[in-house]
Amino acid sequence: MQMKTKARYAILVFCLLMSSLAAGQSGERRVVASRQGRSLHQFQAADGTITFTNRPEKYKHRDDFIEVSIKYERIPLPTEYKPTPITQPKIVTDENLRSIVTRYAAYYGLDEALVYAVIRAESNFNPNAVSPAGARGLMQLMPGTAAEMGVTDIFDPTQNIAGGTQYLHKMMELFKDKQLAVAAYNAGPENVKRYNGIPPFSETQAYVKTVLRFETAYSGGATRPNFTVLASAQPQARTLTVKNTPTVKASPYTIHFHSGLTQPADDVQDRDPYWYIVYSNRTYPVRKDLVKSVEKAA
Repeated sequence: MQMKTKARYAILVFCLLMSSLAAGQSGERRVVASRQGRSLHQFQAADGTITFTNRPEKYKHRDDFIEVSIKYERIPLPTEYKPTPITQPKIVTDENLRSIVTRYAAYYGLDEALVYAVIRAESNFNPNAVSPAGARGLMQLMPGTAAEMGVTDIFDPTQNIAGGTQYLHKMMELFKDKQLAVAAYNAGPENVKRYNGIPPFSETQAYVKTVLRFETAYSGGATRPNFTVLASAQPQARTLTVKNTPTVKASPYTIHFHSGLTQPADDVQDRDPYWYIVYSNRTYPVRKDLVKSVEKAA
């Protein structure tokens, strides 16, 4: 009887120990999930350098840092939206593209003419457009930014325009100035903050002028040859071939996302829980859980 009591006691102690251990591990998982789920905040130091952090309380009250506030939300999709499998071709018409722009321009408080102008400047209304930097779709979303917004198919017109208009809205909120917002869409908000205005990049300065010129034309109801997706008299269906592999210039690094997309990089910095992807004049923070691998050229 005494031996049985000791055995029961030993089993009870063992169970309590394992339960405590499991609770500790479960708690750690929760902490990690919570940390990765926090919003990413961007701060600019007095010397112009950019810091990304998910602990904004460390910088908010410092006089030598200015917050560049960008907090992405999951894109809202209409209840009637039915995604087409990525492996299948998509059909887009003039009519449904108009409805997409109208929906998200209204949702984010943007002029439709400005959204059309950005699409024209970014992709020339080519839903399959892929830039040398790895930006994709009608409004040229970067893979990391798209993933942060919950975009699952970057070439899908609904998801792509939803993400692009959200980003443009964020820039308008941040700078309270259309020209600066458009410049930030092209060159990044960190560069607009750094130069306290439109950055001195020839591409960005030309981009701002082009977008505003297109916006004026679209606001006046003008029709243009390159506006065929939206201006045809009868809706015309077009089959879109999804391109997942962009042709890009040789770069020291290639970022492979779990979505199957890639993005080139001049430098990649490991700052847990983010990868800092540096390309050209831009720095893109990307959550590590969105990245499958970082490949360095031999």
